[in-house]
Parts: sequence; structure tokens; C-alpha cells
Amino acid sequence: MEPTIKSTPEPLLEIKNLKTYFFLERATVKAVNGVNLTLGRQSTLGVVGESGCGKSVTAHSIMRLIKEPPGKIVEGEMLLHQDDGTVVDLVKLNPRGRQIREIRGGEIAMIFQEPMTSLNPLHTIGDQIAEVVMLHQDVNKKQALERAEEMLQRVRIAAPAQRLHEFPHQLSGGMRQRVMIALALSCNPKILVADEPTTALDVTVQAQILELMQELQTDFDSSIMLITHNLGVVSQVADEIAVMYLGKVVEFADVHTLFHNPKHPYTEGLLKSVPVLGKKTKMLIPIEGMVPSATIDIRGCAFAERCPHRMQICDEQSPELRSIGSNGHLVACWLHE
Repeated sequence: MEPTIKSTPEPLLEIKNLKTYFFLERATVKAVNGVNLTLGRQSTLGVVGESGCGKSVTAHSIMRLIKEPPGKIVEGEMLLHQDDGTVVDLVKLNPRGRQIREIRGGEIAMIFQEPMTSLNPLHTIGDQIAEVVMLHQDVNKKQALERAEEMLQRVRIAAPAQRLHEFPHQLSGGMRQRVMIALALSCNPKILVADEPTTALDVTVQAQILELMQELQTDFDSSIMLITHNLGVVSQVADEIAVMYLGKVVEFADVHTLFHNPKHPYTEGLLKSVPVLGKKTKMLIPIEGMVPSATIDIRGCAFAERCPHRMQICDEQSPELRSIGSNGHLVACWLHE
């Protein structure tokens, strides 16, 4: 089994060989096919990759929100280290049981990709936040609404008392995203899983949302798993980055190492296709080809067909994630064997 990626000496969430498949009538989609990650306490881990590489399915697996059937976690462990020293394997919990419901929202919260579809259009903002607070804390409706107003104020929404009584369609996209952050952090979770939290927002609002998340992380002593395809976003906020490709982590390093010394050809391709402010003469080099289908079994390296350094062994054996330095830099590529 591949080594577990470690971000700090004190882990908060350990994911070991996670495999989440979707069993369809004509094929099996191996959306997550052996992910190994560790999120440390009070740290930010960025998870990047193209669309379809398994980032969001990994997030939904952590929250145990995979719809069964057709989806199912077929293998692996997700070990949550709680404050009292207890270690809970999230994979073994009933996805509809009481224990996971207490953890979901209480200890692990999630900011979903599209706030307009994640917020209930039939209920006011205040009622939706208050419902979460009442579910995880021993408070009445009045106290929960006071907590909701406090959280709206913390995420810098103007006139929070007024916004409590408004519906999602009455707010702008940036304000709805702030409401999602307030909703996720209303019960002081230790882990915040942010799935594309700045998608569809303009650049100015993106910067505000990222700054807000960093401030709240410090205030609540929480850890963040930031899932995005935008390398510019993770370069600003993440401590370490995991690069995913077709359901697996192919490279892991701290932010400085990954941006200045990438080792996997896929990571190099991602960086070459990112525009750099002020460098008008720099040619953007796209990665040739497309991500293979997650329904087919690939004997060798999944990136081989798109790789400029393709060798014979790349078509015959799949490389494992291995350490290539003393600073925790890991890569799955035959070039560094």
C-alpha cells in the first residue's frame, strides 16, 4: 500500500487507501481509486487537479454523503482523531446513523461548490443556520438565531439582523457564499472541507472569501481541506498541496516546493498552463489529450498517454507514491525511481 501523506506530526484526519466506486448498469466508475492523505491540526491542505480527477468525490466520501446505491466506499480507512483521544473510522459508520450525523456539521463541516443549490430556497437564511446550531448544540430557537446573526456578522455580511429573514434568492453570489461559510462554521468544526469555494465569483470577491476563510481558521483553530482546480487559489492559502489525477494522488509537497520544484509531469503541465501576471511574453502550454475514463482499467501509469516523458515501463506498471526528499515531497512517477 502507498505511504500515507503526512502534513504535520499531529494528524487530525488520516485517509488510507480510500476507494469510492459507482456501480452503474454498464460500467463501474472508479472515481476515487486509492487516495492517501493526512490533514494536520490547524493546517490547510490544498487538493488540486482537473475536473473528473476525484476531488469532490473524496470530499463527499469524508462527509459520508455518497449516495448508496450506486456509489459505495469499497475499501480504505478515514481515521478522525477527536479531542478526547478517540480515533473514529468514518468508513465503518452508518452514513445515516446518529454518530455520523453528530460528526457531520459538528466536527467536520463542508462548503459546497454551488451555494445557490446548496441553500434551501424555501427557508430563510436565519432558519437554515439556526437548524444546524440546534442540531449540534443544546440551545433553543432564540439562542440559535442569535448565534446565526453573530455568524453572519463574523463573515462580514452587512445588516445581519435583516439578512436573517431573507431568502437565498435575495442575496448576491458572494453573499450566498459567505452564508455557506457561516453555516459551516456555526458549530466550531475542527475540519472545514471547502469544495471550490470561489467558483463563479469575480476576482475581488474571491480574494475576500479566501481572506475571510483564513481569518476564521485562526479564530476557530480549525483545519481546512481546500479542493479546487485553481492553482492560484491554493498558492495563497495552502500550507501543502496534493495533486490528484484519475482518482489518485500523484504528487504531494509543501507549497514552496511544489511551485518551484515540481517533479511529476502532470504537475509541471498544470503550472505551465497557468497565466502569470506581468509576463506577457510567456506562452501557456496546455496539457495534450484528455483525462481517461474512470470506467476503464489502466495497467500502467494513468498519465502515460499524455506524458512527454513516456517510457515502456509507464505502459506496463503503475508507479507508487514514493518519497524523493527529506522534506516530505512525494511523487508517483517512474522518472524518479
